[in-house]
Amino acid sequence: MGSLKAVILAAGEGIRLRPFTMSRPKAMIPIGNKPVLEHIVHSLVANGISDIVIVVGYFENTIMSHFGDGRNFGAKITYVSQSRPIGTAHAVFSAWDILKDEDKVIVLAGDNFIDKNTVASALNGEPPLAVVTESVMPSKYGVVSLKDSRITSIVEKPETNFSNIISTGIYLFDKQTLNFFSNASEISALGISEVLSSHLHQICLSAVKTDGGWVDAVYPQDLVKLNDMALENVSSLTQGTIEHGVTLKGNVHIGEGSRIRSGCYIEGPVIIGENCDIGPDVTISAFTSIGNDVQIGPYTCIAGSVLMDNIAVGTHCHISRSAVDCGVEIGSAVLADGVARGRDRSGVMIGQDSWIGSGTVFFPNVIVGSECRISSGSTVRSSLENRSIVV
Repeated sequence: MGSLKAVILAAGEGIRLRPFTMSRPKAMIPIGNKPVLEHIVHSLVANGISDIVIVVGYFENTIMSHFGDGRNFGAKITYVSQSRPIGTAHAVFSAWDILKDEDKVIVLAGDNFIDKNTVASALNGEPPLAVVTESVMPSKYGVVSLKDSRITSIVEKPETNFSNIISTGIYLFDKQTLNFFSNASEISALGISEVLSSHLHQICLSAVKTDGGWVDAVYPQDLVKLNDMALENVSSLTQGTIEHGVTLKGNVHIGEGSRIRSGCYIEGPVIIGENCDIGPDVTISAFTSIGNDVQIGPYTCIAGSVLMDNIAVGTHCHISRSAVDCGVEIGSAVLADGVARGRDRSGVMIGQDSWIGSGTVFFPNVIVGSECRISSGSTVRSSLENRSIVV
């Protein structure tokens, strides 16, 4: 499989993922302390696929500067810029000059968490094929109808649920199927599934179900679900300084230069980045990722959450099933709790460079935009636009 070329579509703006895409493409949102796109690259390389084309667009330099030519990731990466973000079919067309002579190509969405087993699923069949899975909310996706293992229809975001089988956006195409994407005027602003739907009478498009890991990031609340899956295989590594009286349970990864102070209790899977200062007497529960240069004050509890880089959290806070972007300052005694602390619920989503005053209470499922200022003692019941001020 080493000669198989992969195409990752990472040009999208990710408007529905705001505020986390204000200054980065959705494929570069850090999950498990790595951009979503990096997880995909690792999954491809683990399956022997090192020749990778990434279609970029929105904030494309953040992708290109992170991955470079790919050699640090065991890959050879080529970039193609999508001139206009007018659809995933056009994104494939943007790479046509590179793909036109290929016999087989695997196509993936750059904003999904895709593990190596899911990539392997696509490689176990003959093209053309689409990797499918079951969903409890199929109307958010392209819903497929099957006859045996053949796809008979694909309907994007149907108004009525007629199936719980959805397309993951992972395809293995042969030369004939690739030719459907060779004419920009024909495919216009269509999605890949719409182009395929119009050609189902010509091809036998197989469905391959995957039991591997796959989660789509559509809305900010989806980030905690992606983080859950990204941390399932985290390995234990304790660097930095672990003071006496710290309890580490399960798989906990702690980066260089971080200090975990006395009395902290950390139950994995948890990943903590570099140069963090945590505690004393902080509790960090399973399925939490903490980025680099994060400070967490005493007696605070973080559970099942994503804290990105350069964040300061005060004392006596409780944050669960939440995602906090870079540069956020959170005062003391702040409550941001997912409903009933269930893993299918979400707490608060906070955009970059916001300031949260002490004693603030967030209702569940609230989204706080970037650069917001929330005064101490506030109760936030509904979502806030960027640069909102709550007094």
